[in-house]
Amino acid sequence: MAPSSRGTPDVPVDVVVAARAGDARALDLLVAQSLPLVYNVVGRALDGHPDTDDVVQESVLRVVSGIGSLEQEQSFRSWLVAITVRQVRDWMRRSRYERAHLAELVAADVERDPAGDFVTTTIDQLLLEGQRRRIAEATRWLDPQDRDVLALWWLEASGELTRTELARSLDVERRHAAVRVQRMRERLSTGLAIVAALETAPPCAGLDDAARRWDGTPSPMWRKRLARHVRGCPRCAGALDRTAAPERLLA
Repeated sequence: MAPSSRGTPDVPVDVVVAARAGDARALDLLVAQSLPLVYNVVGRALDGHPDTDDVVQESVLRVVSGIGSLEQEQSFRSWLVAITVRQVRDWMRRSRYERAHLAELVAADVERDPAGDFVTTTIDQLLLEGQRRRIAEATRWLDPQDRDVLALWWLEASGELTRTELARSLDVERRHAAVRVQRMRERLSTGLAIVAALETAPPCAGLDDAARRWDGTPSPMWRKRLARHVRGCPRCAGALDRTAAPERLLA
C-alpha cells in the first residue's frame, strides 16, 4: 500500500471491515499500520516522557477491544486518534495527581530540582538546540488542556491530520476546534516570547523585576504576568523577532 500524502499510511477500508468482523490477521495488520500515528500523537503530547510506550500500548488495547463497536469504517482514523487523545488525557490526570502526591511526601524545605521536570529532561535527552529547544521550552507555559490540542495541531501542521479529523478527535465541531487551536497557538506564541526574552543577554532589568517572586516554574499565572512586560518592552519583544514561527519549528 502506498503512503498517503499525509505521511502516515491510511488503513484500507477492507482491512478495517475485516478486523471489525473478527479477522485476527486483519486486526494485526490494522494495529501495525496504526502504530505510527498513535506514537506521533502520544509522543508529541508527552514530550518523549518514559511513559510514552505505556500510553501507546493502552491506546492500542482500547482500539483492539473496541474495534467491533466502530460504526463507520471510513471514520477509523479519527476514531483512533480520539481514543489516543483520551488516553493522553487520562495519563495527564494521573500524572498531575502523582506529582501532587509526591510533593506532599517530600520535606517542605527540600529545594526543587528543575532537572527533575520531565520536559527539561526531555530537552536534555533529545539535545534540542537553538530555536527548536525554545519551542520545546515554550510548551511548558501552555495550559494543561492545551497539550492534546498541541499534539493534534502539530500533526495537522505536518500533514498527518486534516482539520476535520482534528475536530473529531477533540469531539467538537470544526468551528470550535479552530477556536481551541487559535487559543493554544496564542498561548504557545506567548510562551515562546517569554522563553526568548528570558534568554536575552545581558538580561532585561525590567523583566528581572517582573519575575522577582517567580520560582522558575512555568505556570499560566506567571505566563500572564511576564507576558505583560514582554509585550510592552521593545528589548524583550525584539528577542522574539529573531525566532521562527512555531509551525516551522515544529516541522
